[in-house]
Amino acid sequence: MEKISVLIVEDQLLIAQNLKAILTDHDFDVLETVVSGEDAIDLVNKTLPDLILMDIHLAGELDGIATAEKIRQKHDIPIIYLSDHTDSETVDRAKKTFPANYLSKPFRTGDLLRALEIAFVNAAKPAKTTSTSKLKDRIFIRIDNQKSKMISYEDIIYLEADRAYSSVMTDEKEYKLSNNMRIISDQINSSDFIKVSRKHIININRVTGIDGNMIKLGDKHEVQMSKSYRDDVMSCFNLIK
Repeated sequence: MEKISVLIVEDQLLIAQNLKAILTDHDFDVLETVVSGEDAIDLVNKTLPDLILMDIHLAGELDGIATAEKIRQKHDIPIIYLSDHTDSETVDRAKKTFPANYLSKPFRTGDLLRALEIAFVNAAKPAKTTSTSKLKDRIFIRIDNQKSKMISYEDIIYLEADRAYSSVMTDEKEYKLSNNMRIISDQINSSDFIKVSRKHIININRVTGIDGNMIKLGDKHEVQMSKSYRDDVMSCFNLIK
């Protein structure tokens, strides 16, 4: 079973150690604990955690809210705020970053675990978006500063997250883009593209087989499906037993 990875951003050592112990005991994968927003941003770009526990008051120039704003500019990762301050000004600032939850210190273990579970489940659901594009079956991909190429959806095999960047794999070639995968997926906005892990979105029309958790996409490509996405993926196909 693939564990849910969590980054802890907390500058109080005892609280950070307690959080790590709780999560480890409940089978979460704690990637690391950091004390500053600057370190958090660097680690998010390198490790792409599934969830972030973010203290609002941190060491360094950036507080938790400012850190979350910078992370959200590049990544679609659920963030749960931890704070011993619940004044309206702080809460209003936090709400503008659309956190997955907001827990007041001291928190109970049960409340923390429920907040993590809800945040992860909601993040796994496909976003409901509406498209205003005139071209419903293709997108333009920027090749360099001067050139763009029109790509038909049917030619796209899958999208892959690569830290702050992403790749679009087609029959012809792989296109490396400076935008994250969520932005590309929102622009495509097609029900034919579904998320199968935190790193991959596939074109279901290109699926040729499933072997365990490996999804076959023709003869040359395959991606691994996460257990948390399996039910949604399998519901897209008519399965004859």
